[in-house]
Amino acid sequence: MSNNIWPLYFFSLVSSLCVLFGLNFLLRKGKLIVAKVLAVQFLVLAYLVVAAYFLLPENIIETPYFFRTLAPLFYTLPPLNFLFIWYLFHPNAKLKWTHFLLFIPFLLQTIENLPFYLSSKAVKIQEIKWMHTQGDYFAYSPQFMWFDPIIHIYAKLVMYVIFYIAMVYYYLIFRRKKENQILFQRGMFHFWIIGILVFRLSTVFYIWYTFIFTGQGKASFISTDYLLIAEFVFNLFFLAINPKLLDVRILAEQLRGTEEEFAAKPAVMTEQDEERLKELAAKIEDYFRSTEVFLNSQLSAELLGSLTGHPHRQIGQAVKYVHNISFRDYLNNYRIQYLEKRMLDPKYDAKSSIETLAESAGFGSRQSFYTAFRKAKGCTPKEYFSQIN
Repeated sequence: MSNNIWPLYFFSLVSSLCVLFGLNFLLRKGKLIVAKVLAVQFLVLAYLVVAAYFLLPENIIETPYFFRTLAPLFYTLPPLNFLFIWYLFHPNAKLKWTHFLLFIPFLLQTIENLPFYLSSKAVKIQEIKWMHTQGDYFAYSPQFMWFDPIIHIYAKLVMYVIFYIAMVYYYLIFRRKKENQILFQRGMFHFWIIGILVFRLSTVFYIWYTFIFTGQGKASFISTDYLLIAEFVFNLFFLAINPKLLDVRILAEQLRGTEEEFAAKPAVMTEQDEERLKELAAKIEDYFRSTEVFLNSQLSAELLGSLTGHPHRQIGQAVKYVHNISFRDYLNNYRIQYLEKRMLDPKYDAKSSIETLAESAGFGSRQSFYTAFRKAKGCTPKEYFSQIN
Protein backbone atom coordinates (compact mmCIF):
# COMPACT_ATOMS: atom_id res chain seq x y z
CA MET A 1 0.00 0.00 0.00
CA SER A 2 1.31 3.42 -0.91
CA ASN A 3 2.59 5.57 1.95
CA ASN A 4 0.45 8.42 0.60
CA ILE A 5 -2.65 6.46 1.53
CA TRP A 6 -1.90 6.36 5.25
CA PRO A 7 -2.40 10.10 5.89
CA LEU A 8 -5.80 9.86 4.20
CA TYR A 9 -6.81 6.94 6.41
CA PHE A 10 -5.55 8.69 9.54
CA PHE A 11 -7.28 12.00 8.84
CA SER A 12 -10.48 10.18 7.80
CA LEU A 13 -10.54 8.13 10.99
CA VAL A 14 -9.97 11.09 13.31
CA SER A 15 -12.46 13.34 11.52
CA SER A 16 -15.10 10.58 11.45
CA LEU A 17 -14.74 9.98 15.19
CA CYS A 18 -15.04 13.72 15.83
CA VAL A 19 -18.24 13.89 13.78
CA LEU A 20 -19.73 10.87 15.56
CA PHE A 21 -18.84 12.22 19.01
CA GLY A 22 -20.10 15.67 18.08
CA LEU A 23 -23.44 14.43 16.74
CA ASN A 24 -23.84 12.21 19.79
CA PHE A 25 -23.76 15.19 22.14
CA LEU A 26 -25.63 17.50 19.77
CA LEU A 27 -28.61 15.24 19.07
CA ARG A 28 -29.04 13.55 22.43
CA LYS A 29 -32.01 14.71 24.47
CA GLY A 30 -31.40 16.88 27.49
CA LYS A 31 -30.74 20.51 28.34
CA LEU A 32 -27.15 20.13 29.47
CA ILE A 33 -25.48 23.11 27.75
CA VAL A 34 -21.97 21.75 28.30
CA ALA A 35 -22.90 18.76 26.12
CA LYS A 36 -23.83 21.11 23.28
CA VAL A 37 -20.58 23.06 23.68
CA LEU A 38 -18.66 19.79 23.57
CA ALA A 39 -20.57 18.88 20.40
CA VAL A 40 -19.50 22.11 18.72
CA GLN A 41 -15.90 21.49 19.79
CA PHE A 42 -15.82 18.08 18.15
CA LEU A 43 -17.50 19.31 14.96
CA VAL A 44 -14.99 22.17 14.69
CA LEU A 45 -12.18 19.68 15.23
CA ALA A 46 -13.63 17.47 12.49
CA TYR A 47 -13.41 20.33 10.01
CA LEU A 48 -9.91 21.30 11.17
CA VAL A 49 -8.68 17.75 10.59
CA VAL A 50 -10.27 17.52 7.14
CA ALA A 51 -8.91 20.91 6.12
CA ALA A 52 -5.45 20.04 7.49
CA TYR A 53 -5.28 17.04 5.16
CA PHE A 54 -6.24 19.02 2.07
CA LEU A 55 -3.78 21.77 3.00
CA LEU A 56 -0.81 19.42 3.03
CA PRO A 57 1.82 20.60 0.50
CA GLU A 58 1.05 17.69 -1.85
CA ASN A 59 -2.70 18.46 -1.83
CA ILE A 60 -3.06 22.20 -1.52
CA ILE A 61 -2.85 23.05 -5.24
CA GLU A 62 -5.55 20.51 -6.06
CA THR A 63 -7.82 21.65 -3.22
CA PRO A 64 -7.14 25.37 -2.67
CA TYR A 65 -10.65 25.96 -1.31
CA PHE A 66 -9.53 25.15 2.24
CA PHE A 67 -6.71 27.70 2.19
CA ARG A 68 -7.16 30.38 4.90
CA THR A 69 -10.32 28.74 6.24
CA LEU A 70 -8.50 27.44 9.32
CA ALA A 71 -7.24 30.81 10.56
CA PRO A 72 -10.64 32.23 11.62
CA LEU A 73 -11.58 28.95 13.30
CA PHE A 74 -8.63 29.23 15.65
CA TYR A 75 -10.36 32.29 17.08
CA THR A 76 -13.14 29.93 18.21
CA LEU A 77 -10.87 27.59 20.19
CA PRO A 78 -10.21 29.83 23.23
CA PRO A 79 -13.87 30.81 23.82
CA LEU A 80 -15.10 27.24 23.15
CA ASN A 81 -12.71 25.84 25.73
CA PHE A 82 -13.66 28.55 28.19
CA LEU A 83 -17.39 27.94 27.67
CA PHE A 84 -16.86 24.21 28.10
CA ILE A 85 -15.24 24.84 31.49
CA TRP A 86 -17.80 27.49 32.47
CA TYR A 87 -20.88 25.37 31.68
CA LEU A 88 -19.20 22.30 33.13
CA PHE A 89 -18.93 24.18 36.42
CA HIS A 90 -22.46 25.63 36.06
CA PRO A 91 -24.48 22.60 34.87
CA ASN A 92 -27.83 24.11 35.80
CA ALA A 93 -27.21 27.40 34.00
CA LYS A 94 -29.23 28.33 30.94
CA LEU A 95 -27.57 29.44 27.72
CA LYS A 96 -26.24 32.98 28.09
CA TRP A 97 -26.65 34.81 24.80
CA THR A 98 -23.91 37.26 25.79
CA HIS A 99 -21.45 34.39 25.40
CA PHE A 100 -21.90 34.63 21.64
CA LEU A 101 -20.07 37.97 21.78
CA LEU A 102 -16.89 35.99 22.45
CA PHE A 103 -16.93 34.86 18.82
CA ILE A 104 -16.82 38.36 17.30
CA PRO A 105 -13.06 38.01 16.43
CA PHE A 106 -13.90 34.84 14.49
CA LEU A 107 -16.63 36.67 12.61
CA LEU A 108 -14.36 39.63 11.81
CA GLN A 109 -11.55 37.51 10.37
CA THR A 110 -14.06 35.50 8.36
CA ILE A 111 -15.37 38.74 6.85
CA GLU A 112 -11.80 39.88 6.25
CA ASN A 113 -11.08 36.72 4.23
CA LEU A 114 -14.30 36.84 2.22
CA PRO A 115 -12.66 38.36 -0.90
CA PHE A 116 -10.32 35.36 -1.05
CA TYR A 117 -13.07 32.83 -0.32
CA LEU A 118 -15.20 34.28 -3.13
CA SER A 119 -12.38 34.36 -5.66
CA SER A 120 -12.05 31.73 -8.40
CA LYS A 121 -10.00 28.56 -8.09
CA ALA A 122 -7.42 29.97 -10.52
CA VAL A 123 -6.95 33.07 -8.38
CA LYS A 124 -6.61 30.95 -5.22
CA ILE A 125 -3.94 28.78 -6.87
CA GLN A 126 -2.07 31.87 -8.07
CA GLU A 127 -2.06 33.30 -4.52
CA ILE A 128 -0.80 30.01 -3.08
CA LYS A 129 1.99 29.70 -5.65
CA TRP A 130 3.04 33.30 -5.00
CA MET A 131 3.16 32.53 -1.26
CA HIS A 132 5.43 29.53 -1.98
CA THR A 133 7.84 31.65 -4.00
CA GLN A 134 8.14 34.06 -1.09
CA GLY A 135 9.17 31.21 1.19
CA ASP A 136 6.88 32.72 3.82
CA TYR A 137 3.61 31.00 4.67
CA PHE A 138 2.42 34.27 6.21
CA ALA A 139 2.86 36.20 2.99
CA TYR A 140 -0.36 37.81 1.82
CA SER A 141 -1.79 40.18 -0.79
CA PRO A 142 -3.43 43.34 0.61
CA GLN A 143 -6.36 42.81 -1.74
CA PHE A 144 -7.32 39.70 0.20
CA MET A 145 -6.55 40.65 3.81
CA TRP A 146 -6.75 43.72 6.03
CA PHE A 147 -3.99 42.80 8.46
CA ASP A 148 -0.69 40.97 8.43
CA PRO A 149 -1.43 37.37 9.59
CA ILE A 150 1.14 37.73 12.36
CA ILE A 151 -1.12 40.36 13.95
CA HIS A 152 -3.81 37.71 14.22
CA ILE A 153 -1.27 35.42 15.89
CA TYR A 154 -0.62 38.09 18.54
CA ALA A 155 -4.36 38.61 19.00
CA LYS A 156 -5.00 34.88 19.37
CA LEU A 157 -2.16 34.57 21.88
CA VAL A 158 -3.72 37.33 23.98
CA MET A 159 -7.08 35.56 23.78
CA TYR A 160 -5.52 32.26 24.84
CA VAL A 161 -3.86 33.87 27.86
CA ILE A 162 -7.00 35.74 28.95
CA PHE A 163 -9.25 32.72 28.61
CA TYR A 164 -6.70 30.47 30.30
CA ILE A 165 -6.62 32.76 33.33
CA ALA A 166 -10.45 32.76 33.37
CA MET A 167 -10.55 28.93 33.15
CA VAL A 168 -8.14 28.56 36.07
CA TYR A 169 -10.10 31.13 38.07
CA TYR A 170 -13.41 29.28 37.68
CA TYR A 171 -11.69 25.95 38.32
CA LEU A 172 -10.28 27.16 41.65
CA ILE A 173 -13.65 28.57 42.73
CA PHE A 174 -15.43 25.34 41.81
CA ARG A 175 -12.71 23.24 43.45
CA ARG A 176 -13.00 25.04 46.79
CA LYS A 177 -16.74 24.53 47.21
CA LYS A 178 -17.45 21.75 49.67
CA GLU A 179 -20.49 20.45 47.79
CA ASN A 180 -18.31 19.74 44.73
CA GLN A 181 -15.73 17.61 46.51
CA ILE A 182 -17.38 14.34 45.51
CA LEU A 183 -16.70 15.08 41.83
CA PHE A 184 -12.99 15.31 42.53
CA GLN A 185 -13.07 12.22 44.74
CA ARG A 186 -14.16 10.28 41.66
CA GLY A 187 -10.80 11.15 40.12
CA MET A 188 -11.98 10.88 36.54
CA PHE A 189 -13.51 14.37 36.56
CA HIS A 190 -10.39 15.86 38.15
CA PHE A 191 -8.04 14.36 35.54
CA TRP A 192 -10.28 15.61 32.74
CA ILE A 193 -10.12 19.22 33.92
CA ILE A 194 -6.40 19.14 34.75
CA GLY A 195 -5.67 17.62 31.34
CA ILE A 196 -7.54 20.41 29.57
CA LEU A 197 -5.70 23.08 31.56
CA VAL A 198 -2.31 21.47 30.86
CA PHE A 199 -3.01 21.34 27.14
CA ARG A 200 -4.15 24.94 27.15
CA LEU A 201 -0.98 26.09 28.93
CA SER A 202 1.13 24.09 26.46
CA THR A 203 -0.68 25.79 23.59
CA VAL A 204 0.02 29.26 24.99
CA PHE A 205 3.70 28.43 25.42
CA TYR A 206 3.93 26.89 21.94
CA ILE A 207 2.42 29.93 20.21
CA TRP A 208 4.71 32.28 22.12
CA TYR A 209 7.84 30.20 21.49
CA THR A 210 7.18 29.47 17.80
CA PHE A 211 5.83 32.76 16.55
CA ILE A 212 7.29 35.37 18.91
CA PHE A 213 10.43 34.07 20.62
CA THR A 214 11.99 32.20 17.68
CA GLY A 215 9.91 33.50 14.76
CA GLN A 216 9.94 30.03 13.17
CA GLY A 217 6.20 29.97 12.61
CA LYS A 218 6.41 31.75 9.28
CA ALA A 219 8.59 29.01 7.85
CA SER A 220 6.20 26.20 8.77
CA PHE A 221 2.71 25.29 7.71
CA ILE A 222 0.12 22.82 9.00
CA SER A 223 2.49 21.33 11.58
CA THR A 224 2.25 24.54 13.61
CA ASP A 225 -1.47 23.99 14.03
CA TYR A 226 -1.40 20.47 15.41
CA LEU A 227 -0.80 21.40 19.04
CA LEU A 228 -3.62 23.91 18.87
CA ILE A 229 -6.12 21.08 18.32
CA ALA A 230 -4.33 18.58 20.58
CA GLU A 231 -6.56 19.36 23.54
CA PHE A 232 -9.62 18.48 21.46
CA VAL A 233 -7.97 15.16 20.63
CA PHE A 234 -7.38 14.74 24.37
CA ASN A 235 -11.13 15.17 24.94
CA LEU A 236 -11.81 12.59 22.26
CA PHE A 237 -9.34 10.14 23.83
CA PHE A 238 -10.70 10.77 27.32
CA LEU A 239 -14.27 10.06 26.22
CA ALA A 240 -13.10 6.99 24.30
CA ILE A 241 -11.74 5.43 27.50
CA ASN A 242 -14.72 6.73 29.53
CA PRO A 243 -17.54 5.93 27.10
CA LYS A 244 -20.24 6.20 29.76
CA LEU A 245 -19.80 9.99 29.64
CA LEU A 246 -21.03 9.86 26.05
CA ASP A 247 -24.45 9.30 27.57
CA VAL A 248 -25.75 12.78 28.35
CA ARG A 249 -27.82 11.44 31.24
CA ILE A 250 -24.73 9.98 32.92
CA LEU A 251 -22.77 13.17 32.26
CA ALA A 252 -25.61 15.11 33.85
CA GLU A 253 -25.59 12.76 36.84
CA GLN A 254 -21.86 13.33 37.24
CA LEU A 255 -22.36 17.09 37.25
CA ARG A 256 -25.71 17.45 39.01
CA GLY A 257 -25.42 14.50 41.34
CA THR A 258 -23.77 16.68 43.95
CA GLU A 259 -27.08 18.36 44.65
CA GLU A 260 -28.64 15.02 45.58
CA GLU A 261 -25.62 13.45 47.25
CA PHE A 262 -25.09 16.50 49.42
CA ALA A 263 -28.78 17.22 50.05
CA ALA A 264 -28.14 18.08 53.65
CA LYS A 265 -30.42 18.70 56.56
CA PRO A 266 -31.07 22.31 57.56
CA ALA A 267 -28.37 23.71 59.80
CA VAL A 268 -30.80 23.68 62.78
CA MET A 269 -33.44 20.93 62.70
CA THR A 270 -36.61 21.71 64.58
CA GLU A 271 -39.43 19.26 65.25
CA GLN A 272 -41.45 21.03 62.57
CA ASP A 273 -38.60 20.55 60.07
CA GLU A 274 -38.40 16.85 60.88
CA GLU A 275 -42.15 16.38 60.54
CA ARG A 276 -42.19 18.31 57.28
CA LEU A 277 -39.46 16.12 55.81
CA LYS A 278 -41.14 12.93 57.00
CA GLU A 279 -44.48 13.98 55.49
CA LEU A 280 -42.84 14.88 52.20
CA ALA A 281 -40.96 11.57 52.10
CA ALA A 282 -44.27 9.73 52.68
CA LYS A 283 -45.93 11.68 49.87
CA ILE A 284 -43.07 10.78 47.52
CA GLU A 285 -43.43 7.11 48.51
CA ASP A 286 -47.16 7.17 47.83
CA TYR A 287 -46.65 8.98 44.53
CA PHE A 288 -44.09 6.41 43.38
CA ARG A 289 -46.36 3.47 44.26
CA SER A 290 -49.54 4.93 42.78
CA THR A 291 -48.11 6.27 39.54
CA GLU A 292 -44.95 4.20 38.93
CA VAL A 293 -43.39 7.47 37.81
CA PHE A 294 -39.97 5.92 38.43
CA LEU A 295 -40.35 4.05 35.11
CA ASN A 296 -39.75 7.36 33.34
CA SER A 297 -36.07 7.31 32.32
CA GLN A 298 -36.04 11.14 32.35
CA LEU A 299 -37.18 11.38 35.97
CA SER A 300 -35.09 13.61 38.23
CA ALA A 301 -35.68 15.52 41.45
CA GLU A 302 -36.35 18.60 39.31
CA LEU A 303 -38.96 16.82 37.17
CA LEU A 304 -40.59 15.22 40.22
CA GLY A 305 -40.78 18.65 41.81
CA SER A 306 -42.58 19.97 38.73
CA LEU A 307 -45.03 17.05 38.83
CA THR A 308 -45.80 17.26 42.55
CA GLY A 309 -45.39 20.98 43.20
CA HIS A 310 -42.66 20.49 45.81
CA PRO A 311 -39.24 22.20 45.54
CA HIS A 312 -36.75 19.66 44.22
CA ARG A 313 -34.20 20.57 46.91
CA GLN A 314 -36.72 19.69 49.61
CA ILE A 315 -37.42 16.39 47.84
CA GLY A 316 -33.71 15.52 48.00
CA GLN A 317 -33.55 16.58 51.66
CA ALA A 318 -36.62 14.52 52.59
CA VAL A 319 -35.30 11.37 50.93
CA LYS A 320 -31.87 11.87 52.50
CA TYR A 321 -33.34 12.48 55.97
CA VAL A 322 -35.77 9.56 56.01
CA HIS A 323 -33.94 6.93 53.94
CA ASN A 324 -30.34 8.17 54.34
CA ILE A 325 -29.66 7.82 50.60
CA SER A 326 -29.62 10.25 47.69
CA PHE A 327 -32.68 10.75 45.52
CA ARG A 328 -30.85 9.05 42.62
CA ASP A 329 -30.22 5.91 44.72
CA TYR A 330 -33.79 6.01 46.01
CA LEU A 331 -35.09 6.19 42.45
CA ASN A 332 -32.84 3.37 41.23
CA ASN A 333 -33.82 1.16 44.16
CA TYR A 334 -37.45 1.43 43.11
CA ARG A 335 -36.51 0.51 39.56
CA ILE A 336 -34.54 -2.50 40.77
CA GLN A 337 -37.47 -3.66 42.93
CA TYR A 338 -39.74 -3.38 39.91
CA LEU A 339 -37.24 -5.39 37.86
CA GLU A 340 -37.07 -8.09 40.55
CA LYS A 341 -40.84 -8.53 40.44
CA ARG A 342 -40.71 -8.85 36.66
CA MET A 343 -37.93 -11.42 36.81
CA LEU A 344 -39.72 -13.52 39.46
CA ASP A 345 -43.07 -13.34 37.69
CA PRO A 346 -43.97 -16.74 36.10
CA LYS A 347 -45.25 -14.79 33.09
CA TYR A 348 -41.78 -13.35 32.55
CA ASP A 349 -40.75 -13.64 28.91
CA ALA A 350 -37.49 -15.57 29.03
CA LYS A 351 -36.62 -14.29 25.58
CA SER A 352 -36.24 -10.77 26.95
CA SER A 353 -32.77 -9.92 28.18
CA ILE A 354 -32.13 -8.33 31.55
CA GLU A 355 -30.94 -5.19 29.76
CA THR A 356 -34.24 -4.98 27.87
CA LEU A 357 -36.23 -5.26 31.08
CA ALA A 358 -33.93 -2.74 32.76
CA GLU A 359 -34.72 -0.26 30.03
CA SER A 360 -38.44 -0.83 30.59
CA ALA A 361 -37.81 -0.23 34.31
CA GLY A 362 -36.55 3.27 33.58
CA PHE A 363 -32.79 2.87 33.31
CA GLY A 364 -31.53 5.08 30.52
CA SER A 365 -28.45 3.04 29.65
CA ARG A 366 -26.82 -0.33 30.25
CA GLN A 367 -23.97 1.35 32.13
CA SER A 368 -26.26 3.24 34.53
CA PHE A 369 -28.24 0.04 35.18
CA TYR A 370 -25.19 -2.09 36.02
CA THR A 371 -23.68 0.66 38.18
CA ALA A 372 -26.91 1.11 40.17
CA PHE A 373 -27.49 -2.64 40.52
CA ARG A 374 -24.00 -3.34 41.80
CA LYS A 375 -24.32 -0.48 44.28
CA ALA A 376 -27.67 -1.78 45.56
CA LYS A 377 -26.96 -5.55 45.56
CA GLY A 378 -23.19 -5.77 45.67
CA CYS A 379 -23.01 -7.98 42.57
CA THR A 380 -23.93 -8.03 38.89
CA PRO A 381 -27.54 -8.68 37.77
CA LYS A 382 -26.54 -12.05 36.28
CA GLU A 383 -24.91 -13.18 39.53
CA TYR A 384 -27.85 -12.00 41.62
CA PHE A 385 -30.65 -13.60 39.59
CA SER A 386 -28.73 -16.85 39.13
CA GLN A 387 -28.66 -17.20 42.93
CA ILE A 388 -32.39 -16.62 43.48
CA ASN A 389 -33.65 -18.66 40.51
